[in-house]
Amino acid sequence: MPQSQMRRIKLQSLVLTCVHLLQTSAWAQVSIEYSGDFEWDEQTATLTFQTSGTMPDSKEGFFWRVPARVKRIVIDANVQVRGGFRVLYREKANPLHIVGKDRKSSVIFGTDEDAWTDRNGVSENEKWKYSSVSVIEDAVVHVLNVTCLNPRGYIISGYANDAVIHVDSCSLLDTRDGNNNNSDGFAGAGGSSVTNSLISTADDGIKVYSDITIENTTIEHHRNGAPLQFGWGGKNETVSAQIKGLVIKGVDRENRYNMAPITWERGNDSVRNVSIDGLEVEIKGEVYNEEEMAWRPIGLFELKPSDCEFNLTAVNVKLNGLPMGLRKTKGTVDISEALK
Repeated sequence: MPQSQMRRIKLQSLVLTCVHLLQTSAWAQVSIEYSGDFEWDEQTATLTFQTSGTMPDSKEGFFWRVPARVKRIVIDANVQVRGGFRVLYREKANPLHIVGKDRKSSVIFGTDEDAWTDRNGVSENEKWKYSSVSVIEDAVVHVLNVTCLNPRGYIISGYANDAVIHVDSCSLLDTRDGNNNNSDGFAGAGGSSVTNSLISTADDGIKVYSDITIENTTIEHHRNGAPLQFGWGGKNETVSAQIKGLVIKGVDRENRYNMAPITWERGNDSVRNVSIDGLEVEIKGEVYNEEEMAWRPIGLFELKPSDCEFNLTAVNVKLNGLPMGLRKTKGTVDISEALK
């Protein structure tokens, strides 16, 4: 749209400039750049993405730093937002809600490029900040009824001490080729939850690094990554996981996997206490044993750190003939399989 045709609307403290190629909304020295249509509701503090579009296609500009005054982000049906949301500090009484109108078609999209973080020089401990939704500082965030597809980095993550994230009725997907996209599915601070969701990515599905609740969720197991990853390091940590109604499905075409469905890769002097009511694992094939440098029959576990403790009580379990697998970690494992 030529500049002469631009519309400038002033609503209280909100200044809205509409352009065919770029729309910039600014209030109280905070702005968003997005090429599609959106609407700001001052009374409800809701920003609604109405048509598909993109954030600026730069390394950092692609991620909108959501102002604390925004209480709700809505993505309409049949809308694909190319970009990501970075959440900064918010008071607990001011949670952020990111909501889709239609789970399948309300999409937060990242990139078609594989291994984006490596190609763009992102260090290993910074890759989570390039998520579809990354909670950079302490905040409570609810993500509901959206699809997060092919993120530049992780999918939904928060590594701040109080980055509490609740994911409900979402699809966290990486459909690109390759095993080096670093698109780990979910990580949040203690008190986070994942419910009624699907996670399908060629990296770790859910990182159980802090207290978490998982309910009615399916995780697809690809060649790379573990559906439940209990640690790549850390020490002196005690974590509890409450799980109800979890399905893990192996989907590698060659039935070969780098990790087991439940894996604890590394750690020191730490404890994981896990309670499961309802687990079904549908997987067959082989897992790669790094010490032996050979493929071995896959089992439920790869619990590697010998100076850590893993305690599991699980009922209503269907393993479909899957053996226990590798257990070097101390602790008690009590599994009651469901009657056929």
